[in-house]
Amino acid sequence: MYLPKIINTWPEIRYRIVVLHRLITVSMVLFFLINTCHAQPTSKNYPVQLSQFMYGYPFINPSSMGVNANYEVFMGYQRPVTEFTGISTYNCMVSFVPYRIKASAKSKSVAGLRFFNDNEGAYINRMRFYGMYAFHTRINSKLNFAGGLDFGGMNFAVKATPTTEGASIFKADANAGIWFYNKRFHVGFSVNQLFNSVFQPIDERTVLPTHINLTGSYAVVSNDRIELRPHVLLTYPYYSRTSIQAGLHGLILKKLITSVSWNYKTNFSAMLGVNNLAIYRTNLDIILSYVTGIQRAALDINKLEISVLCSL
Repeated sequence: MYLPKIINTWPEIRYRIVVLHRLITVSMVLFFLINTCHAQPTSKNYPVQLSQFMYGYPFINPSSMGVNANYEVFMGYQRPVTEFTGISTYNCMVSFVPYRIKASAKSKSVAGLRFFNDNEGAYINRMRFYGMYAFHTRINSKLNFAGGLDFGGMNFAVKATPTTEGASIFKADANAGIWFYNKRFHVGFSVNQLFNSVFQPIDERTVLPTHINLTGSYAVVSNDRIELRPHVLLTYPYYSRTSIQAGLHGLILKKLITSVSWNYKTNFSAMLGVNNLAIYRTNLDIILSYVTGIQRAALDINKLEISVLCSL
């Protein structure tokens, strides 16, 4: 019977090991070079963080829409107050109950639209637009539940320069969340940028990373003279870390708003405003805040932020 030749001499074994090692080394080098040549820079994009996040919860969690009123219009604006130009953020939301609610109703549906426009200098623009829906129901006399989602997308536009062409790309996006609440507290959870969309208008790839938001608030003091309500917002992941925002919202005589807000390793803000200005049948809130960076970095610039909330 024929038996195949078995390599049993040490020189042959060593020779084959050396050849295999060189083949593996060459393959790894080629793989690295190919990926380096074809790799493109990638950046992540998260929604712009606002110091007045406690007034803009529907931009974070769609289920919070309709918690405080059946009809609301919210408008906000943020811009630097330093020498930086062309940087600004606009946001707007309209929410409404599309039918008449009976006084004995234990649930309701709320529909809405929201718009978010972010200008990064003179050449880069990111515009988001969503249709929103939230369902609210009473669990018992002390607790309510809401679930919501929104669907829309973001348009990423880069304007042409004297040396490069312009481009514009639209990709779908969606967010979903839940909300437990009563008059004294709330706890919310949402999953944002569900589609993990990728944009590449010119060279750099931009990703909308999926992330989660946890929010909470509790009125530690609440009477006719003063209300103190801490708020917290946790975002994970937020670039390479966890974002922590906290604010203490104060309401004096149910009319004067005085608040402070802190964003971990980023900025600190002070707010002043008026609450429930009665104009015809509507109630109007106006809040002005000044945001200052707490680190010496190029992006930690001072900002001015104003919000207007109209509710029925």
